[in-house]
Amino acid sequence: MSDGLDKKVALGLALTVALLLATGLYWFTEPSRQQAAGNKYSLTAAEIYAQECFFCHGERGFGGFGPSLRATKLDEEGLKRTISRGVIVMPAWAREEGGPLTPFQIQSLAAFILDWDEEVMAEARALHPFAPPPPTPPYPPPPYAGMVNPFPWGDEKAVAMGQLIYERAFCPNCHWTRGTKPPSFNFLSAVFSKGLEEYPAYYFWSVSEGRQNMPAHKLYLPQKQRWQVLNYLWVMGKEYEKRAIK
Repeated sequence: MSDGLDKKVALGLALTVALLLATGLYWFTEPSRQQAAGNKYSLTAAEIYAQECFFCHGERGFGGFGPSLRATKLDEEGLKRTISRGVIVMPAWAREEGGPLTPFQIQSLAAFILDWDEEVMAEARALHPFAPPPPTPPYPPPPYAGMVNPFPWGDEKAVAMGQLIYERAFCPNCHWTRGTKPPSFNFLSAVFSKGLEEYPAYYFWSVSEGRQNMPAHKLYLPQKQRWQVLNYLWVMGKEYEKRAIK
């Protein structure tokens, strides 16, 4: 009886010691475990930024078409609301608002913006480099191949709406319509309208999917509105051509 009790006591003591050792080991390794989780959390957010946000806010968050995020005065809750619901021409990114991001992804992105890490962003950029520029006309890939303009070129209503969209979508920030040479493709060209007429699917593809620093406008402009913008650009080219001939 005594021997059995002693064995139970010894077993209990051994289990207690093992539990204490396991607990100590857990707390000893917990900081590194938390650090690894934090790094993964930051990299995930940086990858989202590198794939979606840099178009408008710059590779390093200092702004472009959109404002600088490095100088934002919003707190984390304010950033989460803005990212979730969108603002002006920025689309809503939350799934419940029709976007692609989960609440966790939005929270991690907001936290990353407020605690920017250049090394993590460089790692994310290496994982998601810029897409190569699209091939020259007239070879857009499916489903764009063969698409045609649903409006007659120069249609007054389409042109008027296209101009409104063009101006409100901040297109003039990179594609200036007058003055010095713009930083991106200049639509004021004597050959641009002819190119649109010959290769409408190519230009519709470029506007829809984006290229290098230009965002994919399919994210927030319906097909009809993208064609209306192209109609406005066609008129811009024609007007330039008339002035060039004179």
